Amino acid sequence: MGRIQKVFTKVREYKYTKYIITILFFILVVGFIDENSFWNRRDRINNIEKLEEEIEILKNQYDEDTKNLRSLEEYNNVVRLAREKYLMKRPNEDVFIFVEE
Repeated sequence: MGRIQKVFTKVREYKYTKYIITILFFILVVGFIDENSFWNRRDRINNIEKLEEEIEILKNQYDEDTKNLRSLEEYNNVVRLAREKYLMKRPNEDVFIFVEE
């Protein structure tokens, strides 16, 4: 115990102790405790990066869907899509499905 007491007495005797304690307290609050701390800021930046990647993926998907929608504006394309994708047919028509292996 004598050694620890010597350390504390030397720290208390040091001229700028109150300033050092204040600075350490400030670093603790700003770095870890505060809701706008460096840790929370880092997490938010990572989240923003992930969301920006997702936005880019969704923009590409939107562009592709818009292109497909514009191609469906013609009646013949709608009929072709209905026949190929959904296997629809006219009442007196037979449909043959060929599977490639």
